[in-house]
Amino acid sequence: MSEDTDVDPAELEAQLEQIKDAMGLYERYEGAAGQWLLFGVLVLVAAAASQYVHLEELPGYWHGIIWIGLLFGGGFLGFWLLDDQSSLGTPAGKPGIWFIFVVTYLTSLPIGLITSRFVEDLGYQAEAVFTQSIILVFVGLAYLVTANALRAYHIRARDRYAFYVGGIMLIGLGAAMPYVDILWTWGYAVFGTLYFAYAIVTYLVLSRT
Repeated sequence: MSEDTDVDPAELEAQLEQIKDAMGLYERYEGAAGQWLLFGVLVLVAAAASQYVHLEELPGYWHGIIWIGLLFGGGFLGFWLLDDQSSLGTPAGKPGIWFIFVVTYLTSLPIGLITSRFVEDLGYQAEAVFTQSIILVFVGLAYLVTANALRAYHIRARDRYAFYVGGIMLIGLGAAMPYVDILWTWGYAVFGTLYFAYAIVTYLVLSRT
């Protein structure tokens, strides 16, 4: 083969990455759209379980067991079932999307730990609403930061808007919880139903090429 027809593997890989950068999430990661359905179902189930814990006034640690077990355990299992391990990796020179999302979300834990010292005298329901509000706001913030970080991947705007919409929705719900009476009792059920509907719509949008 002549020098004119030789192909540099590194250059070819770089060109392929540029092509992938111009794609949407669905084209870049085949299982991306399916993940929204997966987490929509997991959140709905976890919210239903937490709603039971809340109504029965069971110890708060059950919420942690439910959400960590379902979202992290079920989520990673889902990645394997969807054969989408590629979405867990980070291309060279790009921000780690999962790292950004998880770290931003986990920031709510020390915040909750700090503030819990000052809300010990609140009743069970008020303390639960306070904690859930903080977590929802930080999860919403994680969605907004992730949406902006996806610009580094040149993901098309339509796909990034899904994260912006989700972030605004979660922050809005978290901010509303202390002021809407029905959310004091049925906050988990409302959140689970709302997120499931959001996940379905997002799946339909992302899977539309």
